[in-house]
Amino acid sequence: MKRGKKMLVIIISFIVAISLISWGLIAYLGRSQTLEVKSVESLGGDIYLIHMTKPESMTWKAGSYANISLTQSGQNTYDAVSGATYDGKEKSRWLTIASNPDENEILILTHNSGSPYKKNFTSLPTGSKVKINWVGAGLPLPYDKEVLVCFASDVGIAAIRPIIRERVGKYEISLSHLNKGVTAFDEEISELTKSYTNLTYENADSISKSKEQLKKSIDKYGNTAMYLLSGQKDDVGAMKIFLTENGIDKKNIKTEYFRGLK
Repeated sequence: MKRGKKMLVIIISFIVAISLISWGLIAYLGRSQTLEVKSVESLGGDIYLIHMTKPESMTWKAGSYANISLTQSGQNTYDAVSGATYDGKEKSRWLTIASNPDENEILILTHNSGSPYKKNFTSLPTGSKVKINWVGAGLPLPYDKEVLVCFASDVGIAAIRPIIRERVGKYEISLSHLNKGVTAFDEEISELTKSYTNLTYENADSISKSKEQLKKSIDKYGNTAMYLLSGQKDDVGAMKIFLTENGIDKKNIKTEYFRGLK
């Protein structure tokens, strides 16, 4: 009887502990914070870089993503990631944060796909309010590797840029960008290569060219490196297959798909 009572106490204590942990995570990750739009920068074509204020209490890891929505008084609520309206049925979506916590703003790099919602997001006037929720790590970085081999396609560079800024000078980093006309951070990263000899940066105009560039890193580093892939689903999928076919262990490949591009 005493044994059964002791077991019951252990079970109840475990349930309480799990509940407290879950509550803490929801309280921390699920809290909504209001940001103000500083500017919406048109980068040519349908590419936009949105600059937003950063709350002092907000932090995240390089390569993280977040749920972002825009509310307009008296109108529908818009999802700033996918452009979808919140009518009670549409679930929120996610967008990668292209900046680091030590910067004084939150950057969002996105396409205006032509939908009314993306048009709304990319035409926000200065001073507009948006809400950010549920910040999570998109590309968790290893601490047992000293080499990062990165591939980004299109606006997937948004996930890689903060990682480079955080790790440059500390890690050996190689980046191939299948840019598809997205040159938002090209000048910035190119300038970093002049200051840090352990950073290499190459642009590509085709997936085959990116494979050629990554093959050099594969031959040099093999499985001693961590491979970070970010961008359009088809490009990331093709590059992941290419890496595994060339002997890279799946555990050394981290991916971030930008499903909301279309």
